[in-house]
Amino acid sequence: MNRNALILAIVVIIIIVGAAALMMGKQTVTPPVAGATLLAFDNHATDHQVHAVAVIENVSKADGSLTNIYMDSWLQPNGRVTADLSKELGYNGSLPAGTTFTLKMWIDPHGNKTGNATINMTVNGGSQDKIDDETNAYLLTASHAFYPASTITSNQINVTQDNARGAEFLKGIKSIYVELLITVNADGTVTITQLAPPVLCTLAAGG
Repeated sequence: MNRNALILAIVVIIIIVGAAALMMGKQTVTPPVAGATLLAFDNHATDHQVHAVAVIENVSKADGSLTNIYMDSWLQPNGRVTADLSKELGYNGSLPAGTTFTLKMWIDPHGNKTGNATINMTVNGGSQDKIDDETNAYLLTASHAFYPASTITSNQINVTQDNARGAEFLKGIKSIYVELLITVNADGTVTITQLAPPVLCTLAAGG
């Protein structure tokens, strides 16, 4: 094998190995089916991360059974995370119109500074083509002292119906609590109604 052919073979091997490594490190995200009911959390603040833990209790699945859905999410500044509720509850499309559930949510601001964070979030819901309609979004604003910045540097959400894992999610949260009623509409949107305004939760108030 001459020198040029050897160099070419080495270059090809490097390209193949590099491509394989890139694919191994790339997270595969399955897109939602058409019409699926989604829930999105957006952090509009530019100066801090948000750690948000949420639970939907006693929601009906497609088979008629009841379950809890727990969500543990980290949102970077101007970040978004999305959960596919239809997939979690066993529906191949939108949740049935008229479906209602209560979303309980705890929020901590994390940053590399001191003082108070101005939490500026929205909770959006609906099908993929309706979820960005801000007229149906719930704007959550509150003020709370910063917690130290996390080592997490990406938007991420973990969703489970396992009660033990959900309890672990809830252990790591301390400050702002809000409670929302979410109703699925026939046109693919959702209506979000505040049941309890953002307040310092018991754990935070008690230190």
